[in-house]
Amino acid sequence: MATAFRSTTRGCRAELDQHERRLLSRLCGDVVTILEGRTQDVSDDADDAGDADDAAPASEAADAPADATPDAGMDDSVFAHFSAELAGLDGDDSLAAPEDPVLRRLLPDASTDDEEAGRFRRLSESSLRAAKIADLRAARMLLESSPVQVTDEQAPMLGRALNDVRLTLSARIGIEDEADAEAVQQRAVRDDGGDQETFMAEVYTFVTWLQETLFSAMLEALPDDGAQDAAADADAEDTDTDADTDADDAEGGAADGRRA
Repeated sequence: MATAFRSTTRGCRAELDQHERRLLSRLCGDVVTILEGRTQDVSDDADDAGDADDAAPASEAADAPADATPDAGMDDSVFAHFSAELAGLDGDDSLAAPEDPVLRRLLPDASTDDEEAGRFRRLSESSLRAAKIADLRAARMLLESSPVQVTDEQAPMLGRALNDVRLTLSARIGIEDEADAEAVQQRAVRDDGGDQETFMAEVYTFVTWLQETLFSAMLEALPDDGAQDAAADADAEDTDTDADTDADDAEGGAADGRRA
């Protein structure tokens, strides 16, 4: 049976049964598949747009000014690379939001304005997808060991991966607000049947609980501000005491000099 993450001198640690670790790993893999599918869809759309551009009349290229042609000494592959890197920087270019509700939660709009959101998505979604995929794959590697031990540097990555799994499950279950989340939790606690919806509720509740214990353990590992303040006050007091002692010594030395 799973135990909560707890803070240790080596990071955060939790005991998970083999079937629990396999379940989490499979869920991480499912989210990776969803994100990679989005990557493929975006790439296919870009290829279609590129084919349309290539179909432009050849006369347009012939009429283009000479200085608009890439340097003859420049490698075509290098030019193509920079063209790809600059794709989407045009202010009028945008990327449509995904239709899948899971992807809409994993890759949300950055603005309520559709045009602005589309332009920002064109610039940022690719790197966001790549970062999420990297977190999920790293999480799967960590879940291969028992107990699950993460360093202070790895803990945020695992937390992000668990959050993406939780978001995916919440979209599939249909959680839209706090009331929905409470209803799902109550269903998982009742355990009134072995149907698919109850199982999904149990998995969602388990992932949410595990993520919360990880964050709690991470907070416990943070430096105690009160202890730091107390240590600073103690250092200040020691400094004041040393200064007073030096002053007393100086006064005593001056008095001895006058007597002499």
